[in-house]
Amino acid sequence: MLGQIQLPSGNAGVPNASYYDLALVFLPMPLLVGLLAGKLFGVASQLSVSAGAVLSAIALAHLLFRNPPTRRGPRGQVGGPSA
Repeated sequence: MLGQIQLPSGNAGVPNASYYDLALVFLPMPLLVGLLAGKLFGVASQLSVSAGAVLSAIALAHLLFRNPPTRRGPRGQVGGPSA
């Protein structure tokens, strides 16, 4: 037992990013684009950021309810590597 090597938990050390990792990175982009558009085109900041927030909310709803993540592990096993 003491001589066994402990593997990192979760996906630690796995270099590939999943669809949901990329979605979380790009989720605030509509807010930033709205803020930038408000500054560049002279639109009221409240209006442009609100429009960006609506687009981010739609993207979040899609990720949570239309295409939710599953409990499948990195190799397609339900419940991770031990199941």
